[in-house]
Amino acid sequence: MIILQTFGDNNSSIFLRTDQLDGETDWKFRKPVPYFQNNAIIDNLEDYNINLIVDPPTKLIYEFTGVMEIKSNNNNSNNNMTQKIVEPLTLENTMWANTVLATKRVLGVVIYTGQETRSQMNSSLPRSKVGVLDIELNFLTKLLFILMVSLSLLIIIFKSFSGDLLSNIINFLRFVVLLSSIIPISLKVNLDLAKIVNSYRIGNSDLIPETIVRNSTLPEELGRIEYIFSDKTGTLTKNEMIFKRLSTEIDKFTPEHIDEIKLILNDECLKHNAPLMDVFKQYKKNLDTNAHINVKKVQRRDRSKVLRDAITSMALCNNVTPIHDEDGTLTYQASSPDEVALVSLATSLNMQLIHRSEKEIIIKNANNYDEKYEILANFPFSSETKRMGIVLRNVDNGHIIFFLKGAESIILKFVKERYKGHISENCEELAAMGLRTLVLTQKLIDQDFYDEWFKRYTDAQASLDNRNEKIRNVVEELENNMDFLCITGVEDLLQDEVADTIESLKKAGIKVWMLTGDKVETATCIAISAGFIPSTLKKNSNKMFYIKEINSKELIHHELDKIRLQRSQDSIMIIDGNCLEICLTELESLFFEVALSLPAVICCRCSPTQKATIVKSMKKYSTKRTLSIGDGGNDVAMIQEANVGVGIVGKEGKQASLAADYSITKFMHLKLLVLWFGRQSYKNTALISNFVIHRGLIISLIQVNYIII
Repeated sequence: MIILQTFGDNNSSIFLRTDQLDGETDWKFRKPVPYFQNNAIIDNLEDYNINLIVDPPTKLIYEFTGVMEIKSNNNNSNNNMTQKIVEPLTLENTMWANTVLATKRVLGVVIYTGQETRSQMNSSLPRSKVGVLDIELNFLTKLLFILMVSLSLLIIIFKSFSGDLLSNIINFLRFVVLLSSIIPISLKVNLDLAKIVNSYRIGNSDLIPETIVRNSTLPEELGRIEYIFSDKTGTLTKNEMIFKRLSTEIDKFTPEHIDEIKLILNDECLKHNAPLMDVFKQYKKNLDTNAHINVKKVQRRDRSKVLRDAITSMALCNNVTPIHDEDGTLTYQASSPDEVALVSLATSLNMQLIHRSEKEIIIKNANNYDEKYEILANFPFSSETKRMGIVLRNVDNGHIIFFLKGAESIILKFVKERYKGHISENCEELAAMGLRTLVLTQKLIDQDFYDEWFKRYTDAQASLDNRNEKIRNVVEELENNMDFLCITGVEDLLQDEVADTIESLKKAGIKVWMLTGDKVETATCIAISAGFIPSTLKKNSNKMFYIKEINSKELIHHELDKIRLQRSQDSIMIIDGNCLEICLTELESLFFEVALSLPAVICCRCSPTQKATIVKSMKKYSTKRTLSIGDGGNDVAMIQEANVGVGIVGKEGKQASLAADYSITKFMHLKLLVLWFGRQSYKNTALISNFVIHRGLIISLIQVNYIII
């Protein structure tokens, strides 16, 4: 549905829980159509002629474009000409089916229903799973039947067809009956009993408690797995961000330095009630000789003032909304756990975000003073820009500050030259530790420059042709000559013993792929922490092949050829959702030829359908047995498509657990499930099968011997 209006407080934004759609537990930011939210005319909706133009139904859950055309039919209007208002619609104006409204109430118009919804288009019908052992035994049974018939015919032939035709037919049937023990009729019963016993052992083992066996016909399949496809969020990680490192140009801080940072902040907040005050004062002194921003004359600021600004930027440069519960508890809501982690860090350092609306932010500094900021412009993070910026005016002092944060590769383009070497070196060090890095910068904005810039920004927002491109071009006028503040390193906590489990599986000859709906940068950090990427590769990016942000089939083909020629035994391929879609639809054969030769593949921004398609295509291009493991509703299709599906009971509910063949509570249990119980089950069923078949063959051969004699 399209969100027309929200109800609750002055802040019109809302948050959704989308874990059952995309598997991500972080809350997603959404906003209503500005025209209806600002004019509050929902009660008189019948007075308006509204035309909605939206994308046709598609499986893509991260993309949406549309236009809402509004024509007023108000009879009280003195203007005879009907005014048409055009409101562009983006993904931020939508609520998909299978998402949960986490805040407030909304009023909207439904655009997709039933089979047209994103969740239904990404779902698949369940199928009955048959183990490869059953298929192999069925084939052997057919061969044994042919052998029985052949032996009976040979005996008749050697007896030279004595007697008439009827006698020969009767003799042939007699020999068939005598040799019928060659067919293992009792094997099916024996195998079913063995599978029941093996399933009981798995479900009642103290080594993997609370494991539920939902399909008792596949225990031996666990011992034949060669490919594992794993979700990330909630499966490999806890989705809890923990602060590990804060690096400024001069200092490096860890959680052990919290008290030291608090003392510095307290001292600086006593001196000034806003960031960049030293630069702003110098700017005002030199206003007569500087027509533009006069930050260049500040050679090197005091380390304490830089640290104060860095912590302040964490509380200000974000899209986090503080929520005050009835009991007075302050909680934070955001679409990214990284932002919540940084705001929580700032709060622990006595720089607390206490209020946020579309037009204002209030933080309580270390001196218990409420710093108020007017939001002049906000540029949210997107997969295209890979950065987030915000333009604020300090209410008390009137100076304008532009904060910008983002990935190292992006921010390096906008900072002053003297910071670039330091940023690259520190980000590489933190990435080698498996931490998620973020670079924070700031800049003082001249009022005259801002007034001229804002006019161009407003014109770009009102444009109907190439709106996003025009807005980006205008915003880039701000993103230059930025002052470096700090680099933050946060750790996305892994589930218990994830790295050890993956290492054990790899040593057993099992290849593990990660299929996630998260960003490339985030997935890469988790891949390093979880052990997908060998330690030898952490400092050797030449063996980490990225295929991302490419929309051309030819260019992707070139990248795949490059990987095929340059790959080694420990090379890793990391691919994003758009490139993966092209590979699966137009370059499927080449993609899997390259992927099968690599020890691991990381697929990012995957939709539920893409996850299932990868597993299905793997079975097409390889005879290996596959296992899929996940914990959310978006993993159900992948779990059902694999030869063996494993669901984890976690924060995202039991949808994956109920659809899986085996339900476990922790990823670490997969090691015992596959390498111990799976192997034992396979060995036991193989021994029973061999015994029953050989027993029948021995009895039949004895019968043949006596018949011939």
